[in-house]
Amino acid sequence: MAQEPTWRAREGLPVGSEAGRYLRILQLADIAPLHPWTLQSLAPSELPLALPENAEHLWHAQMDFTLEPPVGLELEWIQTKVGLISNSAYPFGENDGAIWAGRGLTAALEGGGFLRYGPLHLRLAPEVSWSQNRNFDLADNGYSGSAIYLDELHPESIDRPQRFGEEDYVQIGLGSSALHLAFPGMSVGISGAGQHWGPTLNYPLLLGNNAGGFLHLFGQTDSPVDLWAVRLNARYILGWPTQSDFSPVEVEKGRRFVTGAVFSLTPRGVDGLELGMARFIHAMPPEAGFQFSDAFRVFTGVTDPEPGLLLVESQNRLAENQLASLFFRWAFPRAGVEVYGEIVKDDFARDLRHIVEEPDDLMGQVFGFQKVWTRSDGRLAVLRAETVNTLVHHSERFRRFRLGKSPLRLFWNGGLQQGHTHAGQLLSSPTAYGGSGWTLGGDLYHPQGRWTLDLFRALQTEFSTIHFETDGPEMSDVIYGIKLEAVQFRNGVEWRAAFTPSLNLNRNLVGENDVFNLAIGLSIQGLPW
Repeated sequence: MAQEPTWRAREGLPVGSEAGRYLRILQLADIAPLHPWTLQSLAPSELPLALPENAEHLWHAQMDFTLEPPVGLELEWIQTKVGLISNSAYPFGENDGAIWAGRGLTAALEGGGFLRYGPLHLRLAPEVSWSQNRNFDLADNGYSGSAIYLDELHPESIDRPQRFGEEDYVQIGLGSSALHLAFPGMSVGISGAGQHWGPTLNYPLLLGNNAGGFLHLFGQTDSPVDLWAVRLNARYILGWPTQSDFSPVEVEKGRRFVTGAVFSLTPRGVDGLELGMARFIHAMPPEAGFQFSDAFRVFTGVTDPEPGLLLVESQNRLAENQLASLFFRWAFPRAGVEVYGEIVKDDFARDLRHIVEEPDDLMGQVFGFQKVWTRSDGRLAVLRAETVNTLVHHSERFRRFRLGKSPLRLFWNGGLQQGHTHAGQLLSSPTAYGGSGWTLGGDLYHPQGRWTLDLFRALQTEFSTIHFETDGPEMSDVIYGIKLEAVQFRNGVEWRAAFTPSLNLNRNLVGENDVFNLAIGLSIQGLPW
């Protein structure tokens, strides 16, 4: 009996999947063609441009890359995925979708099927997760009662709970579900799946898969638009993120919508180079009702000019949360190397003069690289490194605070008090919430799976972000850790095990409060019987 593949190209490519990670490595190994990886998820009609032409590759027995057009109605199941995560001391997890892995045991289940009919592609894969949510020491945010669970730094200005109450925490969501309708050169549809904008692997700055997906309408190119000087890939969204039960905003006042757009340009004659830009805006529905023009707010100005004011005096729209990023990725498949970087900036500004004087205010950056070696036995060895820094800018420290004694930092917002979040989790990397960090890792891809070793550091908080002037303990809340992960394919089933011991120094900014956590993750995709 033929072995069932763990992934088939015709089912679609969800963000964060093992197949997506593998395809990017194949590109650097000069096995898969050059195609932008800075706009994810890829449309089903776009996938042929990213798949290797040669059927012989390391995991050819594990993944089915054939992608013929459907003949009539095609309806199939996707591989069910079951996962378990255990944290011994405190919540730990990042870029793991909608799951919130609290202290204790967390379980997740995703399953469903897909349908193809002509230009229509429907992937229906809802997800449910449960967290034991055991008690752990919270940081003091100055509140009492149920408000003690709110964010420790900006409890009134971001929907980022330290803990989701005292009971078990259950989530039911759309998972990687999406409906695509393909037209010549583009696709449109509706989706609840996660997205990843930009070139990063570990620390997405504008939009990543840390909180999973939210319901959104989209339109995107499914093949590069040739503008002679550059080739253009683009994606636009109109979406509706939700808030948690511990949001600082009342439910009836918490309804918001987002508009976003991301563009990737490949210059003519410079193979492998991607230059990109993106913008993302949270806004409240206007009192007069949602207008057609509101759906395209992302394509209009940063500030809101007022009659009688000079352009440099025009004011930011206070009832919005605006973010923007610039990024690049340069891949050299013959050398097996890629380098990339991204900067993100809160569009908020007192006025245009502030933008000119301090362009690096409320800004963060990421830089990284990957190197792939193809061994004589066909195995692929990978070395990668990535660093992020969004530490509070000098103008926000000490005497120049803009919100009482609390400095401004990326991703929170005083107007839209949910901040840059969905369902209580950041849409970007948690490490990028006014902190810094790095990851140094290596992978070995072999015919039966993958071995991975990661070393990482994440600075959560440093004293000047909460203490007035230079008073307070001169220390940092920082995590050091090691991640050991193994992926094994056996009889059409993908098994995964991860062990992540970490040490949180000065946890909650309490001196010598050093806490050890062991995170254990186990998952299975496919049915072993």
